[in-house]
Amino acid sequence: MEYPNALRQCRDCRKCREDQVEVNGCQPTRNTVCACRNGTFCPPDHPCEMCQKCQPRCPEGQVVLKPCTPYSDLQCGPATDTGSTHSWTIPVAVTVAILLLAAICFWWCCCRSPGDGRRSSRRPYEMVTSMFRKLPWYTGTEDNSINERLQSQQQHPVAEPLVPQSGSERPKRKLVPAPETDPKCVLRLSFYIFAKKIPMDNWRRFGRNLHLEENDIVLDRTEDAFYQMLYKWQNREGTKASVNTLLETLDQLHLGGVAEDISSTLVNNGTFQYETS
Repeated sequence: MEYPNALRQCRDCRKCREDQVEVNGCQPTRNTVCACRNGTFCPPDHPCEMCQKCQPRCPEGQVVLKPCTPYSDLQCGPATDTGSTHSWTIPVAVTVAILLLAAICFWWCCCRSPGDGRRSSRRPYEMVTSMFRKLPWYTGTEDNSINERLQSQQQHPVAEPLVPQSGSERPKRKLVPAPETDPKCVLRLSFYIFAKKIPMDNWRRFGRNLHLEENDIVLDRTEDAFYQMLYKWQNREGTKASVNTLLETLDQLHLGGVAEDISSTLVNNGTFQYETS
């Protein structure tokens, strides 16, 4: 066994399947580590019931972004041209920003008709559009899109995002099993950590929020009983069972601090990692 537990006997070492190769052999405190053979892969965030074949090559017109690995398929994408595109993007963006700033300043401060002293009726987006037409690279196609976008921003200003009034909300960072681990196994190993961190008075509410039957909800206040409750939940959910579901259930019970503590523990002990995508 790799982690502290309440089991009364050792477990058998894992045996790699025919479509896998052994990366690291079994040891008294570490299970066998298996990986897919060359040319096949299995995503680390999915139960690896069978290795899948990698794409042999990229489609026509695309280039290899990342080669095939035992944990990800061949990744392809369009070839990027880093030449003329970047050389035009920055000057155009700077020019438009300067024109917009200048138009707003003129409209508020100095745009008055010379005769009667009244403020000009032209809106900033109208002034920007007229200046935009005078640029040497203007072709006429940008006129309507810029006009409509600036007008829409004035008529429908973007609302400021609401700032949570309480600092108790847990950042919604999902977890995925660490590479070279068995997702089902590491999920079961996390059950004891949930048992240690969740207050016992909340165990039954936790089980009910997982929609377990009453006869499946833990009665004894022991970590083994709590483990058996989550084990029944995992068997019922099958491939849909995820540690993120357990963490979200804690949030629903207003135990976000406990959920964050468990997330940090699972990441620190190497069984899970934060999702990067």
